[in-house]
Amino acid sequence: MSDSSDGEDSTYPPNPYPASRTPSGSGSSSVNAPQPHSQPEPEPCGCAYLQALHGQICAGAYATTGGDYLEAIFTHREAFFAFPPAHQGCALGFSALARDLEMRRASDTAVEEARLWRADWDGDSEAAAAFRHEAWVIANAF
Repeated sequence: MSDSSDGEDSTYPPNPYPASRTPSGSGSSSVNAPQPHSQPEPEPCGCAYLQALHGQICAGAYATTGGDYLEAIFTHREAFFAFPPAHQGCALGFSALARDLEMRRASDTAVEEARLWRADWDGDSEAAAAFRHEAWVIANAF
C-alpha cells in the first residue's frame, strides 16, 4: 500500500494537455491530438514569476527602456538556482516573453490603437534578445 499524500508529485509541472481539453470537446479524442487553430494565443509557460511578466507585457505595462528586463532575468535566476525542478518550463516561458516583445510592434487592424508604439518600449529588441539568451541558458541547465 503506497501513501499518495507524500507530496512528491508537486515538483512536476502541470500537464499542458488535460484529458478534458480535446479538439471536439467530446472527451473521446486522444490526448495527443493536435489542437485546432481556434486559440488566439498559447497558454503562458514557465513559473508564476514569468507568467506575471507575461501579463504585464500583454497589458502594455512593461517598460523595457529602463533595463527592468535585466532585473527580471537576475531575479528569476536566483529562484531558478534555489529550486531548479520548479522551473522546467521556464525556457519556453522566456521564449514566449521574447516573442511577446517582438510582436508588440505588430499591428492588427482591430487593435491598432491599443498597440501604438511608446517611448518606454524602445528597449524591446534588446530585452527580447536577452530573454532568448536566458531561455537558452535554462534549457541547457537541464
